[in-house]
Amino acid sequence: MKNILLLAGAALVMQVTPVLADGHKDGHKGKKFEMHDTNGDGTISEAEYLEHAKKRFQERDTNGDGSISKEEGKAAMDAKHEKRKAMKEKMRDKMKEKRAEKMQEATE
Repeated sequence: MKNILLLAGAALVMQVTPVLADGHKDGHKGKKFEMHDTNGDGTISEAEYLEHAKKRFQERDTNGDGSISKEEGKAAMDAKHEKRKAMKEKMRDKMKEKRAEKMQEATE
């Protein structure tokens, strides 16, 4: 139980960090901030924050029993890692394409 609470707490901290950092980009609110600021008042209330956390918890509680087992937690983390891995590969592919385009432009 303690491990599940620690996992849930860590997940909440990891979720709020990008939200707070997102507001520093070019002096405007980012997409993550707007996603949490559901009423659009420019701030994230405790209720808005907890609602988002509740949704994330429900996504991880795949069997709907009101708790996250070790298996559910591991599956959620594995899925997150796979998603990040796919995003990194996509970014690498885009960078390779841009380099190839620049090299082709340079040789023309």
